[in-house]
This record gives sequence, C-alpha cells and structure tokens, in this order.
Amino acid sequence: MPIEEDFTDALRTTLLTFEPPHTASLVQAGVRNGRRRRRRRAVAVGVSGAVVLALAGLGAAVVPGQLSDGRTADHGIAGPAAAATTGSATASATPKPTFTGTLSADRALATLTALLPAGLTHSSPPGGRQSGQLWVDDGHGKSLLEVHVSRQTSTTAIRGHVFAGTTPLADGTLIKSWQAPPGTDPGHAAVNVLRPDGLYVTLMEWQGPSQNAPSSRTAPILTPAQLRAIATSSQWR
Repeated sequence: MPIEEDFTDALRTTLLTFEPPHTASLVQAGVRNGRRRRRRRAVAVGVSGAVVLALAGLGAAVVPGQLSDGRTADHGIAGPAAAATTGSATASATPKPTFTGTLSADRALATLTALLPAGLTHSSPPGGRQSGQLWVDDGHGKSLLEVHVSRQTSTTAIRGHVFAGTTPLADGTLIKSWQAPPGTDPGHAAVNVLRPDGLYVTLMEWQGPSQNAPSSRTAPILTPAQLRAIATSSQWR
C-alpha cells in the first residue's frame, strides 16, 4: 500500500476514535479561572491604593523641607552626614581661646583701657606700649597700671608659688590679691588670676606715676574690688 494511503487510513481511524471535549466542563473551568484572576487584581489594586493613601497622608503632614516632628528635612544628605554636620555646628559654638602664649602688650592694654571705669583719663608712659604699662588719672594724681596676660601650658609652678594655699572657685579659677603693707611708698596692689584653661592675668597698680616714685595720691584710683573685676573679666580670653 502506498504511503499516502497508509497516512489517510491512520487519520480516518484517529478521527473515528476521537472524543470531543466536554463543553460544559470547559466553560465552568474558564469561569473559575476568570474569577480567580479578578480576585487577584482586586487585592493588588487595594494594596496599591493603601500605599498611595499612606503617601498622601505623609505629604499632608510634612511641610516642604520640614518633617512632622519639626526637624528640617535633609536634601541630598544621608543620615550620618547630617548628624556629623549637626555635631560640627555644636562644636563650633564652643568658645575657643583667642590666643596662645603671651598676649601682646598692645592687645592687653587695649583690653585694659576698655575695662576701666568711666571718668578716668589715660595715657602711655615712656615704653609703656611694650611693657604693658598705662597711666590713669582721675584729676587727683596719676597712677601706674601694669598688666601681663598669657596662656600657660603648664601651671604647676605658678600654682605652687603664686597661688599656694589659695582655694579655687567653683569653676576651678584661682584668684590671689595682694596689697603692700601700710606706709609703703609708693603704695601698690596686685591681683593674679589663673583660670582652668591656663589663662593667667596679672594686674598691678601703683599710687604714683612709676614703680619707684613717691606716691602722688593718698588712695588708689582703682579699689581692690575694681582691680579684681578687671582681672577676672571674660574679655581677656
């Protein structure tokens, strides 16, 4: 038998034995499949809607550039970087020493002049701009003031010599006042201040125009309280 006839007979036999599919079953399966797909889409839409609502709520609670708790939102700065920026700002706010070593006589005299009580005239004695000396006068005779300011890296020797037996203040500052015995000519007084950061201020006053000249006054221009207030001023920092 030719091969074409064999192929034809095989097709005929297959068609005779073929059972058509059960149409009702196919329809029911299709309906069930469609319902499952619709339920999945409904769930997906519900989830995405919740996300949108959540984002919308967040947007309503956040003013542009500001979070709901009042913090400023960071744009382009990661969390750690923002924290580092805040830390550096806080650190920059901490007062830092304005000088190291010995404060120049010019700067020391400028600060001293600014701290003098009102009503006094002042002038510079010969060499005063280099030695930290200043003449002050209230109209009843000149007095000589002398100031020295430095920042000490080691205060052990000063504490043991100048401030021996001195009780520090609550913040650790040491203050030592001294006055010449009565009858000393010229009369003079001094205030020494040592702060915990090493700032060391020495302020001296004579009741005459020089350290060796006779007193030109019966009372100092600056009282002990005024000397102390000037020497402990925060402007020396």
